[in-house]
Amino acid sequence: MSIGIDLVYIPEFQRRLERSGGVEKVFTEAELAQNPKLESLAGIFAAKEAFMKAIGRKIDWHDAWMEKKESGQPILQSRVIAFGKRVQVSISHDGDYAVAFALLEEG
Repeated sequence: MSIGIDLVYIPEFQRRLERSGGVEKVFTEAELAQNPKLESLAGIFAAKEAFMKAIGRKIDWHDAWMEKKESGQPILQSRVIAFGKRVQVSISHDGDYAVAFALLEEG
């Protein structure tokens, strides 16, 4: 089992997105369509960062993506998760901050 956590300051996150030339580098089309609010994207960004900390390496932003259950619960999917492992994530945002926690565990 391994864990990762990430905290995002949303105003700085917005500035970095504007300077980098767009959200397409970090988010999939589905993520953008399902999450039109900046704080939701910041939460997804934090979840991807937390996941990378849990696996112990950087990956391409599109090699991990967020989906939602009907209940709204976030599900992180990735091409780099080894067979028999699964990821649990939790995302929250309030005011100027978004935070996410990722737990990588044996299936």
